[in-house]
Amino acid sequence: MDKAQWHELLVYALNRPLAFAVLGLAGHLGAIVRFPGVGHIVNDATIARRVLTDRECFDSHSPGSLGVLVTQVLGPCALLNMDGPAHGELKRRLTGIFSARYVDALLATATDWIVAELQEDLRGGRTVDFVAFMRDFASAMACEMIGVEVDRARKREIHAEMFALATAFTSFAGLGKTCLVGRELTRAREVAARLAAHVRSGYEREGGREGSLTRQMRSLGFTFDEIRGIVVIVMVGATELITYGMPRVLALLLDSGLMPRLRGRSDLVEQAVDEGFRLVTPSNVVLRAVTRDCEIEGHRVRRGERVLVVFHNIMRRKEYFPDPHRFDLERVPDPRCRRLIFGAGAHACLGAGLAIAEARRVLGALLPLEGRLEIVRRRYNHGKTYPGYSSLHIRLQ
Repeated sequence: MDKAQWHELLVYALNRPLAFAVLGLAGHLGAIVRFPGVGHIVNDATIARRVLTDRECFDSHSPGSLGVLVTQVLGPCALLNMDGPAHGELKRRLTGIFSARYVDALLATATDWIVAELQEDLRGGRTVDFVAFMRDFASAMACEMIGVEVDRARKREIHAEMFALATAFTSFAGLGKTCLVGRELTRAREVAARLAAHVRSGYEREGGREGSLTRQMRSLGFTFDEIRGIVVIVMVGATELITYGMPRVLALLLDSGLMPRLRGRSDLVEQAVDEGFRLVTPSNVVLRAVTRDCEIEGHRVRRGERVLVVFHNIMRRKEYFPDPHRFDLERVPDPRCRRLIFGAGAHACLGAGLAIAEARRVLGALLPLEGRLEIVRRRYNHGKTYPGYSSLHIRLQ
């Protein structure tokens, strides 16, 4: 086990050790295994695609799925918790908004100044907490998507509030939860209401940020309730995913000694992003409820149970990725796994292009810096929804 692999092991083991142990054990027991009290755990790409694309036997809104929790908090129109014709039509209307051109414009407007500050600090010899930078980066994107007007004098304070809300929202999810009750449900709805207030402000403000996702959807005739659910889900998912995912990708590049090589081969940035996301699997598990008795590769699942597609295990199977724990800049992804971490079928992640573009933007800002980037110190998350670093201090030598 090399340095990069050791730190990745610690990222998981120190965050939620019991969940990591259970899912890791399941990964060694077969392509799909039933774990009492958890569900049927899928560790194979072919079976994962079957589950994610079979809308007759599996869905994202019945008891046992994450969609139940989303519906309790945001109502029925949050995309993640929808299936069937209504979901298909809503996603069709959204597809044009998430074009590469729109994403690039959003990134430029929201993050150019943050990226410039990062480069200036590193060139000036200052030590930078890359997790804090990514928190600002992701929160600025969240504000831009929602349409929040940010006073530059208070930008750090506003970004901190947005990140706190996103973190609070995702903290209510958990592998063992089938619904929210009591005080937890009340708190979740309070967090959602605060996020919705920001969305409404961007929706109603005259002369608001026309490039925001909120205003783009409004111009296409979406109702406020549709906009609220979708914008909150996209914003919350993207904020923590990229905040904790990108520092791990950077740490893998630095710990593996691959940064100088990538600097000389800018044509490999896209592959570096794919390989980095494969290893850090920003969203480790996707839940589906079983809606009809069926068999998968001889494995029987019954209506009312649930299936967990564990991307962390799938992306480390040797039959898909030789030497799977190694960061390989020139690895050609197995077609069965190509961007599978963003889902498949009707519920493939609408924001996948956004996450990839954000990662390219950040790596692209670091590559031109002259000198050697090094990690000064790091600390790990404990008990968070997303495993990762709580801080990652870097410096340019």
